[in-house]
Amino acid sequence: MPELSLTRLQRWNLWFWLAITLSEHLPHYLSIWLFGLEPLQFDVAKLLLKETPTLLVLALTHIFIGWSYARALPPLHFFAGLIALTVAFIPLNNLIWWWAKLHQPQLVFVLLGNLDINSLPFFIWGACYVLIWHLRQQLQQQQQQALLQQQLQQLELQALQQQLNPHFTFNTLNSVCALVEAKRYDDAEIMSEQLATFLRYSFSKSPDQLVQLTDEVAAIDAYLALQKTRFGDKLQVQWQLGAELQRQVIPPLLLQPLVENAVKYAVAGQRQGAIIRISGQRQGAQWLLEVSDNGPGSAVTASHTPSSGVGLLNIRNRLQQHFGDSASLRTHASVQGFLAQLQLPWQEAS
Repeated sequence: MPELSLTRLQRWNLWFWLAITLSEHLPHYLSIWLFGLEPLQFDVAKLLLKETPTLLVLALTHIFIGWSYARALPPLHFFAGLIALTVAFIPLNNLIWWWAKLHQPQLVFVLLGNLDINSLPFFIWGACYVLIWHLRQQLQQQQQQALLQQQLQQLELQALQQQLNPHFTFNTLNSVCALVEAKRYDDAEIMSEQLATFLRYSFSKSPDQLVQLTDEVAAIDAYLALQKTRFGDKLQVQWQLGAELQRQVIPPLLLQPLVENAVKYAVAGQRQGAIIRISGQRQGAQWLLEVSDNGPGSAVTASHTPSSGVGLLNIRNRLQQHFGDSASLRTHASVQGFLAQLQLPWQEAS
């Protein structure tokens, strides 16, 4: 919906009174043209005189719109001002016609003549303006809600970033130091680069933007590589993402809480570890992105901490904010493991 600025309202005011004027005069001129009742002649001076009330009402309503818009008058106050405007205009309109016709009617006619006819367009105009005023209020509320939603997204991303386990970072740095002491400098350098890649990605992305799946995969791959340093052969990762998916866009850090849950409950919770699979495929106008594991699944679902549920809720909210009803998150726990399935619209990065 375009912004209901003062300029737009005043432009609407001009078109409204122009339409009223045409509706008053067009039938007369059409009857002359169609039936030839009298010669079709245009006297500019006479035409300007006849349209003086229209110019007057246009000027008065133009001023009234600016005044009421600046004060954001509610409907009740607006109609009170409209009544005052109507009472002021009708005597002026009658005086103009009285002067044009050069006769002297009674004073009551000058003040109140044609009160019903002349006031009707004002109240039609007022009803239209109040409708526009309500649209303006709704637009302002939508803008405020959008701003609050954006702030909420930023807070959610900050909370997600703060969910990075401090012990994970601390353990990674300890592992780097241990590799340096063992003079495994190449491995220490690789681990440092992986940690820097993941942290740089996680702290540099805005919640209101979309990133290519390639970038998200690179960050998650770095995260898993660091976790593999911790768990060794207990953590096995299988990627099944086709090349056609690489340019698809998703919100940043959308996969991180899903992968983190898989590491926490499937890998760390079992002596033999687990396999984490990250796969995707196109399905018509949409595509699926899945994170699954062969861990305990339903055996630990009931004991999941509230933080994991908050992470899933955040994912659903972010999908709704970015894609509306065209995206969703479904989860399924079984004795064979846990599956998280993201359904997203097919939308390549520009």
